[in-house]
Amino acid sequence: MDPLELGTIAAIVLVLFLWGPQKIPDLARTVAQARKEFDNATKEFQKFSKGIQDGTSPLLSPSKALASVVTPTPQAPAVKTAFPQGVPPPAPAPKSGDVLLIEAARKLGISAAGKTREQIQQDIIELARRAGPAGDPGKGQETGTSSP
Repeated sequence: MDPLELGTIAAIVLVLFLWGPQKIPDLARTVAQARKEFDNATKEFQKFSKGIQDGTSPLLSPSKALASVVTPTPQAPAVKTAFPQGVPPPAPAPKSGDVLLIEAARKLGISAAGKTREQIQQDIIELARRAGPAGDPGKGQETGTSSP
């Protein structure tokens, strides 16, 4: 027997032991479905690349919306808004924790350049301790009060 045949037989026996005879049809169905999807994607990619090579791809032709913005018609305004009338623009994305931490440090007068997140946090904590509970410098731990 050829080593390839022995390897194939060993793989089949291993699959039988691992998944059992009940799971093999499901496994075969899944492999066939994956192969079919791969073949469809390959055909679609070949069709798309052929369209690009031939110059018939819809991505290469200017769209009607773009053409109307580039060459406005006389009755249309020369400048169009990016959003439809009556629809508010989307809200800005929320800021991450690092951005908020750096902004807080800058507002407190702490330089964040070249520091890690932990160092910036420690500087803010130190400034808060020096400021004390009422916000007055010198009324923190230096007065002998203990913090919980």
